[in-house]
Amino acid sequence: MPFYELTVQVAQPQVEALDELLHANGAVGVTYVDAKDHPIYEPAPGEMPLWQDIKLIGLFDQQTLMQQASDQLAQQHPALQQLKTQLKDQVWERVWMDHFKPIQFGAHSWVIPDGFAVVDEQAVNLMLDPGLAFGTGTHETPALCLRWLDANRAHLKGKRLVDFGCGSGILAVMALLHGAQEVICVDIDEQAIQATWQNAEKNGVAGGIRVVNPENVDTIKNQDGVLANILAEPLMAYGESFRQMLKPGGFVILSGILKSQKNRIVEKYSTLFVDIETEIDQDWVRVGAIKKSGNE
Repeated sequence: MPFYELTVQVAQPQVEALDELLHANGAVGVTYVDAKDHPIYEPAPGEMPLWQDIKLIGLFDQQTLMQQASDQLAQQHPALQQLKTQLKDQVWERVWMDHFKPIQFGAHSWVIPDGFAVVDEQAVNLMLDPGLAFGTGTHETPALCLRWLDANRAHLKGKRLVDFGCGSGILAVMALLHGAQEVICVDIDEQAIQATWQNAEKNGVAGGIRVVNPENVDTIKNQDGVLANILAEPLMAYGESFRQMLKPGGFVILSGILKSQKNRIVEKYSTLFVDIETEIDQDWVRVGAIKKSGNE
């Protein structure tokens, strides 16, 4: 089935009204794109900044609905230029297969997308449907964590962990495949939790998953480790919470950190943890640390 896009460029104050107009006329989705390539740096938690000049791209599954939206836009906002496009008919759910192939992490771990054969039968093979999104291992930030899990697989056996910001569950599932006893998964997005459950079931480790609502993270105690592949600002904010989740000697593995943010993270976590270590992959950094023995 073909899809159709209707694109208009607007100033920030117009965005909300025109977004509502596109949805009201049958858009199945609306994408915001920076119209003038102005960067927005990492926002603080709870903030959602927008560019000053924005392209709104409405996606329609019927040409008549796109035309209806176009006519209404022309009537209400005659000065706005419109671009109408018919997208090539494709099996959109499988388009990712052109870009995602089996990937090895360390010596003993593979992520295998649906539709591909296992490469190494002796390795740990995590079967993943990238259509669930929220993390496939192709980006440096989950890759840094996946390589750490592979290198430390012997120390994961029987451990109880937290995957904070679990996304697709790729870190939780890999940890369980390497022998972890339980992983508590936390995410603000219900769809991410659903993706985690589905990927855990696909790999036969759903029994090791426990979900905790973000509002109840203060109930998480006595864990062996915390995995957090999120962003630097939330990592700064949750440092003390992570410490409280861990038993003495427990570890944190942090990712989603730009090289320019490394020193801030290291400085912050040095006040809460010991044995800080880092690994850099291109522009991204993984930080690891240990909770002091005897800390409450």
